[in-house]
Amino acid sequence: MEHIIFSLNSVIPVFMVMGIGFYLGKKKILTGDFVSQATSLVFYTALPAKLFLDVSRSNFSECLDIRFTAYLLICTCVSFAVAWTLCVLLVKDRTAVSAVVHSAFRGNFVYLGLPICQSILGRESVPSTIMVVTFVLPSYNVLATIVLSYYDPLGRKVSWKKMLKDILTNPMIVAILAALPFSLMHISLPSAVDKALSYLGQLSTPMALILIGAGTRPSAFAGRGAWIMFGAVYKVVVTPLLFAVPMLWLGFNPEQMVTAFVMFAVPSAMNVYIVTKKMGGDGELGAAVITVSMLLSAVTLPAGIWWLRFMGMA
Repeated sequence: MEHIIFSLNSVIPVFMVMGIGFYLGKKKILTGDFVSQATSLVFYTALPAKLFLDVSRSNFSECLDIRFTAYLLICTCVSFAVAWTLCVLLVKDRTAVSAVVHSAFRGNFVYLGLPICQSILGRESVPSTIMVVTFVLPSYNVLATIVLSYYDPLGRKVSWKKMLKDILTNPMIVAILAALPFSLMHISLPSAVDKALSYLGQLSTPMALILIGAGTRPSAFAGRGAWIMFGAVYKVVVTPLLFAVPMLWLGFNPEQMVTAFVMFAVPSAMNVYIVTKKMGGDGELGAAVITVSMLLSAVTLPAGIWWLRFMGMA
């Protein structure tokens, strides 16, 4: 029961902050120009700062499990490929495909998954989660860059050279790659630098939530409810059933099982809106999928946590 309550308490505050953003946007307190500029602030500074600190502070060499990491990466790529294939068949508006695909495979592990894993397992440090932050998060950015670049809103021909450049210069990928030497060589940042990055990292969650709320428009649901529901259901129902349940028979330990389930079952990531909008995609549609997946996860996450306990994994 305590984990069900925790899951609900993790989702409700998120909705409250998003609701504030929605109200401020509706009242024009947050203008379109502000949302655009703040999106750049989060994309180029706050999110990269948080990811850099998360990776640099981890004990990477002790946490590496190649089999577990490979499973997560393979499942992420399969999830991405299946979502893209289904979206091409179901979503008739080409400009909307990238936003739906992006929200269907990319989960909110950093802001919601980590605390849920810590709560279920009863400890602050969960080594298996470091594999997600170090390897799966960069793969999210690579795959997102591929689909968003492919569906360029200006209709320009896809340049694989440009796509590779977009991937390698993505601020979040740069931050993670830059942090790896600090983790591998156990290098501590100077106190002032660490504190400055912490300030920026702490900005990312509330600002991203407010921007998602401000960017959510009821008009985004008009005529596109089926696409939004597909993205949300695929993320919080289909992916955990496809990829977490089979782990019971593949010999993974309980900590890895919990981490993988949470990674697959958390709602669409908040920075789906940030990254999609920044790269020219339909950010408002992405925000709508995030909102619906959050609502659904208020039911699916507690149910999944109960299932883990029933199977003796948590």
